[in-house]
Amino acid sequence: MLLINRFIGLIEDHAESLSLKWVEEIRSNSLTSGYTRFSKKELHDIVFARFRKLGDWIAKQQNIDSEIARNFREIGEARAQAGIKSSEMVYALILERDMLIQYTKEQGIVTEGIDLNRVIQFGEQLNFFYDKAIYFSLVGYERVVCSTESSGEESEFEKTVDGFKRWLIRE
Repeated sequence: MLLINRFIGLIEDHAESLSLKWVEEIRSNSLTSGYTRFSKKELHDIVFARFRKLGDWIAKQQNIDSEIARNFREIGEARAQAGIKSSEMVYALILERDMLIQYTKEQGIVTEGIDLNRVIQFGEQLNFFYDKAIYFSLVGYERVVCSTESSGEESEFEKTVDGFKRWLIRE
């Protein structure tokens, strides 16, 4: 587990440089061209906050999954309202995840064969987190784009979170 904590610490400690790298990738990638509507500072702030909280969100803490779900639902709503395509939003999250995986590989932390298992565990945790992020971003996006103006939207969201408890909470 210590190696996983080192990966998370590495990302959190280098959140600034990673954020700047992500901003440049998002603004220059033709598959995320809608993000050019945001200033570099806005994009930086969006991803910087996520990198700084990554350890809290990946750790197995009680009730954190609802927080992740709400956060990414709000992100999806905001992207829909900003006119970002859902495919661009999803690809931006995929690029973010892939950048983090690549960055941790490049740091040379893995020095022994036993570390390989920890790398795989970290990759699984990161993938699991981003799977939830993508899903709930799309839930929020659809809430805006496919809205039926139902008064029970929050209870519908809670039902969705409850329905996915088995998937959201891993032992």
